[in-house]
Amino acid sequence: MTTQSNALSSVAQTYDVVVVGGGIAGLTVAYRINNNNVLLLEKEPFAGGRTRSINMGPYVFNQGAQMIPGGDTNVAKLADELGVKLTLINKTKTSTYIKDKFIIASSEFKYLLSLPIPLVEKIKMALKILHMRSRYSNVVDKSPRSGDPKFKELDEKSIVDLLKIRDPDVKALWDSISKSSSTLRADEVASFQPVNTFLHHAADEFFVEGGTVEITRALANQTAARVETGASVIEVTPNDTGVAIQYEQNGIIHSVQARKCVMAIPAPLTLSVIRDLPDAKRAALAQCEYGAMSSAAFLVDKPSEYLFGKGNWRVPVVGMTTIGIGDPTFTFPEDLKLQDGRGLIRLYAGNDGSRMLQQMSDDEALEVFENDLCHIFPAARGLVIERSIKHWPYAICPWRIGRLEAIDDIRAPYDNIHYCGDYTENSGLESAVLSALRVVSELLDCPHPIITNKS
Repeated sequence: MTTQSNALSSVAQTYDVVVVGGGIAGLTVAYRINNNNVLLLEKEPFAGGRTRSINMGPYVFNQGAQMIPGGDTNVAKLADELGVKLTLINKTKTSTYIKDKFIIASSEFKYLLSLPIPLVEKIKMALKILHMRSRYSNVVDKSPRSGDPKFKELDEKSIVDLLKIRDPDVKALWDSISKSSSTLRADEVASFQPVNTFLHHAADEFFVEGGTVEITRALANQTAARVETGASVIEVTPNDTGVAIQYEQNGIIHSVQARKCVMAIPAPLTLSVIRDLPDAKRAALAQCEYGAMSSAAFLVDKPSEYLFGKGNWRVPVVGMTTIGIGDPTFTFPEDLKLQDGRGLIRLYAGNDGSRMLQQMSDDEALEVFENDLCHIFPAARGLVIERSIKHWPYAICPWRIGRLEAIDDIRAPYDNIHYCGDYTENSGLESAVLSALRVVSELLDCPHPIITNKS
């Protein structure tokens, strides 16, 4: 192979499958196929996608996904299979920062009573939450189905219309929940994502020991596939024998051939590299726009509980650039936290805030987050030792009203190209793994199935 910059490699190797994208969806496909004639291409220097984690002091800053849902979820089962250790996030408080007040309660009833909204709105909210749980609990973290009446209900209206929200403070509270699930306000998206997130938060959640990246790191280490990082895909073209893929790595352009290709990158990036895509398929994928998110972490010279109090892991924030603030030290051993004496605090912003922050330098963006931190916790002023920021331009695919009608077209394979990623389901790690399992079934159940190494 030539090493001349921008040269074209001379031999086009043929693979059973080429997976484009090394986030949890693409890595799960490669791992589950268990075939050593599979190539996975990831443009970043390391695989993992939005599970990136870094150490700050003795703690872990999960720059993207914070936790995994527990119980019977596919991602929890996958973590167990891979030997990745999970720790229950034992939340004992419900809290919100709203109208310059930190609302903390030991029960949902006390939480509702403490909210700075009119009594009649509290009663309405309580009744609507009871109805929501009764009606929609069985769709949490499930794959959206176009023929399911409950999914149709959640697809047809925003949460503002579904719950008939009129009070501006109640709307602002749901905006915070909606931004954390979709990056957008509650009136900009269908009810599906905010309802799923609200009900999901009440369920068991688990911290991944070592950081969420440990799941994708284990997938990369245990897959039979060849994993190439720093490999930026230029073009994906269906042909008579399968699919041709061109990618650039270290200044060299490579061409490979595959029987099947799995696109496990955000839909807008998929559209930018696939050639000869039918208009109907292109129109379906074009509905999958993405919202941005930004997250920042601050290592502080006091234990996190000094600011949060006990039992608070994640706090929705209303009416600020920051839409949520959390304690990444929550599951760490008490003796470690006492001995170290420091804490770690994570803040994050939804689409509008993130787009604004991405126009700034990192130091300027961190100043915005730090100002929010000190506004929420005045005692944090002067305690910051170290800080870090990460922007995700393609963080979450917001579920717009009416998208359920296109979901089957979004998922459908075409010309030996299969489509994978949480945009084909809901959002988050469970949806990404769900999408991977669906694609693996497509690859193994097609007329000329991909053969795994397993007997």
